[in-house]
Amino acid sequence: MFLHRDNLARWNHVSLGLGGGVWGGIMFAYLFGGTQLNILEIILLLALFVIAPLALPLVFSWSEGSWSSHWAASVVFLQPLVALLGAISFFLPAGPLAAVFAAVWDGFTGLLALLGLAQLCQMQRRHRLSLADLCLAGALLYLPAGGAWMVLACWGLQPLGFGVHTDLLTAVHFYVIPLAALVITGLTGQALYNSPATHRGIYWTAYRIAALGALIDPLLVAAGLTSTQITGLSYLSTAPADLLALSLILLALLGLRFIVPTTASRFAQILLVLSYLTVVFTMLVAGVYALGEATEAWTITINQMIAIHGLENALLFGCGGLLGWRIRARQESRSSMRGKQCA
Repeated sequence: MFLHRDNLARWNHVSLGLGGGVWGGIMFAYLFGGTQLNILEIILLLALFVIAPLALPLVFSWSEGSWSSHWAASVVFLQPLVALLGAISFFLPAGPLAAVFAAVWDGFTGLLALLGLAQLCQMQRRHRLSLADLCLAGALLYLPAGGAWMVLACWGLQPLGFGVHTDLLTAVHFYVIPLAALVITGLTGQALYNSPATHRGIYWTAYRIAALGALIDPLLVAAGLTSTQITGLSYLSTAPADLLALSLILLALLGLRFIVPTTASRFAQILLVLSYLTVVFTMLVAGVYALGEATEAWTITINQMIAIHGLENALLFGCGGLLGWRIRARQESRSSMRGKQCA
């Protein structure tokens, strides 16, 4: 059966290779003026082609024989095909046709959200629900919001006077934060909980604070941006952005202290260090930007923010971190299998 786990793993690797190659070609064309796409659309294509196939196998639980396992296998299989259809929307003029292609991807994210909700229900029935599990499920539950804003941007609609630029920014926010930050937060929490040195006490308390902030802040940031657009009060978007920055910086410090040293693969260690250090830097920049906007004491342009906070976060923190976790998980699985064989 093609949807067997081994076949899906190979299909996922092919998807990653082809998706990375397609995105790399688009990025090359962008750098040399060969495409009319803007940097926000480039980041969204990175989410569709690379971040999604990196993240999804790390999120799903594969309980043998469960209906959710079969659905999870199906979405991993469908992801590259649906991503290709969604990507077509960026190469069409803004309007209903482009929105139809974007809506295909949005429908797919709706299916992912249903699977995330199903996983939450299964964990709750087994009395295993933890904050780390909530982060992994929340990564899927947030995705339809990003899909909806992507549809609006491709259609050229501008609700509340936001403008297409803000539509794309919001879509990026609801893709990169869930698929990168929340997945990495959930995996970090699972690893910390499984270690006797960190599953209780001050370090576990610090993780819970960081995870809770990362989990609820996408909603707070979106609500803050909307409130600022309506009222003109910039501090309504500044506070949630700074809270998200502090949460991810705290998470990165825990990862550098406890996750990197316990990772066997040297390459995975390098990727995780790069990922955690990147988010510290980009979140400090985000905090400086938000405070500068609120106080009018200094200015970082929105284009600089998109390049530093958007693309760098998506590429180094998101892709680098998820790839590092993929390698770590694979090595842990092999070690576990060898242990069972020896026993």
